Amino acid sequence: MKKLYTSLFFFLICLTALAQIKNVVTGKVVDPQNKPLELVNLKVVETNQYAVTDKNGLFRINGSETNNILTLEFSYIGFQKLRLPIAIKAGETNLGNITLKVLDLSLENIEINAKRNYSGSTNSSLIINRDMIEQIPALSVNDLLNQIPNRKIQPPSLQNIQNLTLRSVFEPTTTGRDPFTLNNSFGVAIIIDGNNISNNANMQGYNPGLRGLGSTSVSSNSFGLTGTTSTSSYSGDFAYGGTDLRQIPADNIESIEVIAGVPSVKYGDLSDGAVIIERQAGKSPAYVRMQVRDNATSYNFSKGFVLSPKLGSFNVGVNYVNSYADNRDKIKAYKRINTNAMWTNSFGKEKRLKNTLSFDYGRNLDGIKKDDDDPTSKILNFNSWNLSLSNRTSYSIGGDFIKNISLNLRYSNSHQRTYTEQLVNNPYILYNNATETGLTNGIYDKGVYTAVSDVDGRPVTASAQLDLNGEFRTGEIRHNLNFGGNFSYAANNGLGRLSDPSRARPGYNTTGNSLSSGPSERYYDFSLAYAQKDFGLYTEDVFTLKINNRDLNFRGGLRLDGQNGFITLSPRTNINYQISDDFRLGFAYGLSVKSPGLAQRYPGPTFVDVPLINAYNGNANESASIFYVQRFDPDGSKLKSSKGQTFELTGLYKIKDYQLSFSLFNKLNTQGYNTVTQYDILSLPQYTAVFVPGSKPILTQNGVKRFLINHNEFNNDLKTDNQGFDLILSTPKYEAISTSFNISGGIYRSNYQETSDRFGSTISDNNTIPDYPVTGVYAPRKQTTYFSSGRVTSSTHIPAISLIVQLTAEFSFLNKTLVNANDGVPKGYFTRDVRYIEITNPDPSSTVYGHLFIPENELVSDNQYRIYSNYHLSLAKEIKKRFRFAFNAYNFLNYQPRYQKPGSNTVTSPNGAPTFGIELSLKL
Repeated sequence: MKKLYTSLFFFLICLTALAQIKNVVTGKVVDPQNKPLELVNLKVVETNQYAVTDKNGLFRINGSETNNILTLEFSYIGFQKLRLPIAIKAGETNLGNITLKVLDLSLENIEINAKRNYSGSTNSSLIINRDMIEQIPALSVNDLLNQIPNRKIQPPSLQNIQNLTLRSVFEPTTTGRDPFTLNNSFGVAIIIDGNNISNNANMQGYNPGLRGLGSTSVSSNSFGLTGTTSTSSYSGDFAYGGTDLRQIPADNIESIEVIAGVPSVKYGDLSDGAVIIERQAGKSPAYVRMQVRDNATSYNFSKGFVLSPKLGSFNVGVNYVNSYADNRDKIKAYKRINTNAMWTNSFGKEKRLKNTLSFDYGRNLDGIKKDDDDPTSKILNFNSWNLSLSNRTSYSIGGDFIKNISLNLRYSNSHQRTYTEQLVNNPYILYNNATETGLTNGIYDKGVYTAVSDVDGRPVTASAQLDLNGEFRTGEIRHNLNFGGNFSYAANNGLGRLSDPSRARPGYNTTGNSLSSGPSERYYDFSLAYAQKDFGLYTEDVFTLKINNRDLNFRGGLRLDGQNGFITLSPRTNINYQISDDFRLGFAYGLSVKSPGLAQRYPGPTFVDVPLINAYNGNANESASIFYVQRFDPDGSKLKSSKGQTFELTGLYKIKDYQLSFSLFNKLNTQGYNTVTQYDILSLPQYTAVFVPGSKPILTQNGVKRFLINHNEFNNDLKTDNQGFDLILSTPKYEAISTSFNISGGIYRSNYQETSDRFGSTISDNNTIPDYPVTGVYAPRKQTTYFSSGRVTSSTHIPAISLIVQLTAEFSFLNKTLVNANDGVPKGYFTRDVRYIEITNPDPSSTVYGHLFIPENELVSDNQYRIYSNYHLSLAKEIKKRFRFAFNAYNFLNYQPRYQKPGSNTVTSPNGAPTFGIELSLKL
C-alpha cells in the first residue's frame, strides 16, 4: 500500500508539471441568509473533477478550454442538490454567489418521485435523490427501490432475503432460490461510494454437489402461530445470489442511480445492471431518527463535524434495527446494527487533492429460536459481522489533457456463521468416514441424536480502482476521455462446512434396511479454495456534437476483463439525440460479464455412498456392512463468465411541465451458472452374509450389480431472453389542489431455459422387473413468463404548512408462466438394471414408460388469473423545520381480493396483510 501511494504521488507531480492551466472557475456558495457555506462538495460532471469550498464559501476549479459547457454539481448535507450548467470564459469565470436551499418541506420544488430524464450516466438511469429519500421511512435500501417501474411494491420488512433483480421475470417460487433469479441478482452490481460490494466470497450453505443448487440453503421447518402466513422455507443464506440489501441502511444515503440498461464501461463484474449509491459526507447537524412499525423498530443517529479548516470534516452514524416475523411469539427475529465513520479533507493551497477515508461495521443477528411447544422444531442462526475500510482519493489536475485522477481502495473482512440443529429419532444409523473412492466398512451408531449443521465462512475482499479523466478536441468536438482499470481479490478463510457423518441431518444418512445409494456430507475447509483474482481495463469517450443545430450525446467505450482465466471484451455505448425541443430519443447497446464466485468455482468434493450390504441383527458387534464410496472433485476452472447483451431504445417527451419517459429493451443472458446432474454407471460387487453368534458375520462376494449414481456440478447452463417496455409519466403540480400525479408501469417477458438434459426422480416402487423404467430423461426445460404491473401516485404538497401526502394505487395486470408442452415428455429412460433406452416416438399411453410423462399442470406452480389492485398511503409533516413526522401504510385499506385456480380448490389472496409505520426525525 505504501509503494502504491508513493508511485501515485510522483505520478501526480509529473502530471502537474505538464499541466498548463488556462482558465479557472470561481464562485461563492451561501445559504438562504447569504452566509457562506464551508466544505460544500463540488463536482464537474464531465471531467469528474472535485473541489470543496473554504471557510468563506469560496471555490476554485482549474483547467478547461474557452467556450466549453460544463455542469457543476453542488451538494451539502441538509441542502437541496444543485446542478448548474456554465459556459467557460477566457481567464476567470466568476459565478458570483450561488445559493443552496435548505432541504425541507417548505420548498416549492422538491423531487417527490424517481426521475429518468437523461441526467444520469446512462440513457436508462433512474435517479432517486435525497429529496425523495427524506420522504420514505425505509428499513433498508430495498424500500427505496420500490420506485423502479414495473416492480411490485414490497412492504417494509426484514424477514426475508432482499435480492434485487432487474428486467427479468421468472416463475414465482416459495423460496426465491431458483437458478434464474439467483443469476440475475448475482449479476446486479451494488456500488457504494465507488466500490463494488461484491458477494463473490460468500460460500455459505450446503454443498451444491449433493442435490443441486436448489438444495444449498439452510432452511427452517414450519414455525410461528397457526393461521399465519406459511414460514416453512425461510433461509438467511444468500450465496450464489446478489448482496442482501437488508444489510444496507438507508439513513445516510445521498442519492441512488439505478442502471437497468447499459452501464458505463467503468463498471465491471456485472451482467444485469448496477445500483450506484452515494453516501453523505461533510458538515451537518445532528439527526436523530426513530421508526416504529408493526414488525420492526429502527433507531438512527448521524452527525457531521468540522474538525478544523486544515483537518476537514468527520461524519459518524449509528443505526439499529430490531424486527420480528410475529410480535406475538417472537420466535423469528432479525437484528442489525451498523456504524460508519467518514473523514473527508482537502489538501494543498488550492484544495485540489480530496481524500475520503471510510470505516464501516455491521452486525446481523438473524435466526429462529426453538419453539418450546414443538419438540421437533429446528434452531437456526444466520449470524454475521462485517468490517470494511475504504479510501477514495481524487486529484484535480486541470491540465491541457488530464483533468482528474482518482484512486479507490477498499478492504473488507467478514465472519458468517450458519448454524442449525434438530432432533433425529431413528432405530439406528449406518455411516462411514471415508474420504477417498473405494470400498469401506460401515459404522453403526444410535439413531437418536441431535443433528448439527455448522457452516463457518470468513470472506475477505479487497479492490482497487484507478480512474483518469482527460479532455481533448478533434476539430470543433470536445471529447471527455475516461480510462483506467481495476483489480479485485476475494478469498474465504472460514472453517467451512463442519459436517459430521455420525450426526447427519435427515435425508443424508442410512437407516433401516434400505440399500439405496445417496449423497453424504463431509467436512470441507473453505480456506482450501484458491483466492479469486480478477482485473479489468477500460477506456471511454464522451462527447456532444451538433446535428441540425441539435445535440447528439455520445458515450461509448470498451472494457477488457480477466476472470477465472478467461479474457472478454465488452463494448458499450449510450447515444441520445434531441430531435426537437420536446423530444429526445436514445439508443444503447452493450455487453457485460459477471465472474463466477468462490462458491461456484470451489463448491468442494461430493461423496456418494452406495451401501452394498447391511447385515444387521440388532447388535452392532454382530453386524457388518460394506459401502462403496465415490468421490467427485469438481473442476471450477472450466466456468466462463456469465454474459449479458442489451439493446435499448429510450425516449423523453416533454410538453410544458408534463414529462413522459419510456424504455424498450431486449436483453439476452447466456452462460448462466447452474448445477447440472451427472450420472455414472458402476459395476460393484454383491455380498451375502452368514451371521455368527458372538462375532462379526461372514461376508462372501456372490456376484456383480450395476448401479446408477449421480452428483451435481456447476456449468454455464442457463440462457434467458428478455424483452420489455416500461414508462414513467409525471404531471406538473395542479395549484388548485396542490397535487401532482405520477404514473408508471410496463410489461416484461422472459423466455428462459437450461441447456442440459434433465433427469427425473428415481421411482421407488415394488416393481422388480429389470426392464422397468425408473428414471426418465427429459429435454432441457423451456419456460416463458409474462409480468405486467402499474401504479398511479398522487402527491399533495402544501409548502405553507410543510406537508406531503401520497396515495398510490398499484395494479397487477399479468403474472403468467407458459411451459413447453414437451417439457414433461421423456426422451429416454434408465431401467431398473441400469440400461439406457431411447424413446423414438413418445406415447403417453404406453404401458412400459407411460408413468414417466409429467402432466402440464405439475410443471407450473402458480399463475395470476385476474387483475387485482392494492393501495398504499404515506405522509410527512415538518414542524419548525426541525421536527419531522412521517407515516406510511402498505395496503392501508386491507383490500384482500381472491381468485381460484381453474380446475382446483386452491384460493389465492395475493395482497399481503396491512403494515403500518411511523418515523420521527429531529434535527438538532
